[in-house]
Amino acid sequence: MVDREIQKALLSLLRLGLWGKDDMEAMFPLSDGQWSQLYHYAQRHTIEGVIFDSFQWLPSNLLPPRSLLLKWTVRIDQIERRNKQMNVCIGEQLILFHTHEVYPVLLKGQGVATCYDIPNHRVCGDVDWYFETKSDYIKVNEILRQRGIKISPTAGFSAEYLWGDIAVEHHKRMFDIHNPLNFSYLDRLQERFYNQRLKREYQGNTLLLPAPLLMMLQVNVHILKHLLSFGIGIRQLCDAAKVYHAFQSNVDVRELKQIYQKLGILKWIHLLHAVLIKYIGLPVASLPFELPETVDADWMMDEIWMAGNFGFFDSRFEGAIDKPSAERNQASQRVWTNVRRYLKYAPMEALSFPLVQFYSKFAEK
Repeated sequence: MVDREIQKALLSLLRLGLWGKDDMEAMFPLSDGQWSQLYHYAQRHTIEGVIFDSFQWLPSNLLPPRSLLLKWTVRIDQIERRNKQMNVCIGEQLILFHTHEVYPVLLKGQGVATCYDIPNHRVCGDVDWYFETKSDYIKVNEILRQRGIKISPTAGFSAEYLWGDIAVEHHKRMFDIHNPLNFSYLDRLQERFYNQRLKREYQGNTLLLPAPLLMMLQVNVHILKHLLSFGIGIRQLCDAAKVYHAFQSNVDVRELKQIYQKLGILKWIHLLHAVLIKYIGLPVASLPFELPETVDADWMMDEIWMAGNFGFFDSRFEGAIDKPSAERNQASQRVWTNVRRYLKYAPMEALSFPLVQFYSKFAEK
């Protein structure tokens, strides 16, 4: 059951934290109990840093109670420290990779965080590297094994390991697109935008990020992938909105729409855009193309709200609630429910997702 009052207040604060403005329609004085609930949901969706940033815009009578504000401040310090740890990890890995003449592209995460006003307040997850050749992927994994690092294969033709206490993933494919008929098209797309990759100076090394158009595509199809499995948190919606806002003037928006259409996900993209405008507050001017008037995505936002970050907090399923390190319960049921839910919006992706995930999981082993 969606708590509309808490949802309304949280999303109003979220928009205020993201954009520095909101209509404040939901900002009535909250009780201590309501603030406690709001903080709980902010953590579920890993947006407590962005919500905290909204407090600078609030009058004192609308701020959280002092005890919660202190707790929140401690949490922000933890988020900042974790981001610094992750940045150190990326710097160390860049040195290792470049020493062996390997130059991977950083996906999502800290690259997307640069689109935020305060990057260190975005809750970070893991480090995702994309290797543009299979030989580089194999080479780096072997180098890490020789250093005593245990690398485990994962679904989606990827591998994961720990660098200290930071989770790192290596990917053979940039995009979470599962329809195999689109693989060669995506390869050609990457070749075409190869020279438009973003380059950032990073602790004395050059960090590569995807070209702006490909970053938009990569962030958005990553959201679809997780909606087809267990769910996604509001943080990922913020990422999509911030990437659009940061790079909208740097891409050919007609081409972006054609790419979505070619991949068979345009109807779902319209749903995503509707959510970004109505709930996340993305300025209409930052939307890459016009939104059809008939799109109703309220149901999708309700699903996202209930599932929480990557579906770990979905109270409709018993077990693994509020335990992100645990296996999600009733996995098969949840995946097939979501596949059926999105079949009409991204049919080939919905049909291909469970098959490719199953195949890749065992193929890597």
